[in-house]
Amino acid sequence: MPYLIIEHLEKLGEWVLLEYKHASEWWGDKLIFTNVLPEEREELAKLGGVIPQSVTGFPFDRSKMIVLDPFAEEELKPEDIDEDTIIVVGGILGDIEFTGKTKKFITSKIEGAKARNIGKVQFSIDGSAIVAKLIAEGKRLEEIEYEEHPTIRLDEFSEITLHYAVPKINGKLLLTPGLIELQKKELGYEEGISDEELIEFFEGKREL
Repeated sequence: MPYLIIEHLEKLGEWVLLEYKHASEWWGDKLIFTNVLPEEREELAKLGGVIPQSVTGFPFDRSKMIVLDPFAEEELKPEDIDEDTIIVVGGILGDIEFTGKTKKFITSKIEGAKARNIGKVQFSIDGSAIVAKLIAEGKRLEEIEYEEHPTIRLDEFSEITLHYAVPKINGKLLLTPGLIELQKKELGYEEGISDEELIEFFEGKREL
């Protein structure tokens, strides 16, 4: 099984950590975090290997590296991947559209590495890790199900729409575990908000 590197490029907030935990569930001891600050090391060491240096400067064998970059011309295929391949994912929270951060901060700085895309849709960090794992196990990109911009119900009054695609297996969304609970927390669900207040919030009549 190849290795997956997540080049950590965000503040280690709750949302990022949930995505990292989900990636770890899929990759186990084959997951490595690079570009990790000293104060983040203990938390990330629970999920995978930890290297303080950036993947762009660490002396990995570049010929064995594949950077998942939305702007890459070729898509990732099972035959690209060997047992000792190192797949690199940017630990970057996505925007509404592709911004080229992976190319700027990773691909352009790793001469000799291959660059591959995983389609024209944007996945989360853990979603990218899952798609990479499925392809490493032999699936082709066109065989992998996903739902773009899925809408998730929080309760009978409220819902959120994710601005990225989520992989699916047998029709089931592989949502980041804990994401719904985090969204409820950020909306104030744990502070005793009444149903009337929630309705007014989603109608734009009040703040929580």
